[in-house]
Amino acid sequence: MTYQKLLKSATLKILFIFFIFSILLFASENSFAASIINPDSNSSIVETLFNKFKPSVVHIETVGVITLKNGAIMPEEEIGTGFFIDKNGDILTNFHVVGIANSIFVSFLNYKNVKASVVGTNPSTDLAIIHINPKGRTIVPVKMGDSGTLKVGERVIAIGNPYNLYQTVTTGIISGLKRSLFFPSSRFYGNIIQTDASINPGNSGGPLIDYNGDVIGINTAKLSNNAENIGFAIPINLAKKDIPALIKYGRIIRPWLGVEAIKLTPELATLLGIKNAAKGILVEKVFQGSPAYDSDVRAGKRIIIMKNATYVVGGDIITRINNQRIYSFSNFEKLIHTFSPGEVITLKVHRGKEIKLIKVRLARVP
Repeated sequence: MTYQKLLKSATLKILFIFFIFSILLFASENSFAASIINPDSNSSIVETLFNKFKPSVVHIETVGVITLKNGAIMPEEEIGTGFFIDKNGDILTNFHVVGIANSIFVSFLNYKNVKASVVGTNPSTDLAIIHINPKGRTIVPVKMGDSGTLKVGERVIAIGNPYNLYQTVTTGIISGLKRSLFFPSSRFYGNIIQTDASINPGNSGGPLIDYNGDVIGINTAKLSNNAENIGFAIPINLAKKDIPALIKYGRIIRPWLGVEAIKLTPELATLLGIKNAAKGILVEKVFQGSPAYDSDVRAGKRIIIMKNATYVVGGDIITRINNQRIYSFSNFEKLIHTFSPGEVITLKVHRGKEIKLIKVRLARVP
């Protein structure tokens, strides 16, 4: 075979390989595009995840009583969801599901109306752990993921019992992160998960699951009124931090400083005539016998009423904790809660023209 024929043959082979590769690449791209355009292309993932979590997700039914304004006592029933977090029979759910319960019953797989008891509660994070006696029952704990790595747009599924419809699955995405949510007993400052997976009464306490099969949130609420597909879940990282204390002590032992304060802004500082600091928190009250009181943190005494608001001025202005800047009272509380009772912290305080560094040993919340 001549050199020209060999070259022609090799060229044809290369062209043929390139043609086949182009077809495969085009098919792959079309398949990927179809999976984005057509949500049903991932239905097998949802089905797989649902079957995986069926043994772990429980139906919760509670019976309690409420006292009406006229003094009458009425029975109160609550339906919710929970999920096993260990093989000992411990179940994570919402506090508002079991908070007033006198009796709690759970159902899962082939087990119906198994009596449960409360192990620990934390109303401020709307979390509770209840417990059943395993008694040889098949218990499959979930795998808890990392809610700190979530991204907006990530696909998730929710499993729960909305309106008492046993083990209902809904799908959606992470619609937003670092949202704030406020309940009568709970305050979530900039750390709640927003999802468009349908969340309804009865879903509370159920798992929000990513497509890796990890629980990344606890479904807890939906936006009321006419809003659609705006639900919220507590990040699983928040729950993981609470779980050990809830199981061991039955409650969360929080650190306590013992002050009430308001956010100080440059505008407010100007209005109140404060000249030596423009940002931080202005201490309005120090609780007697608190760590702050014992460390000589000082509250204001002069009352100013301005624009239908009452301010107590003259107190210390706290601008830093252990060299971390303070922007608001919620930010201040969040930083305090990163410490443990008994730890010593250093407050940077502006008192008139003086700047002081005050060491405070935190105590337990009384």
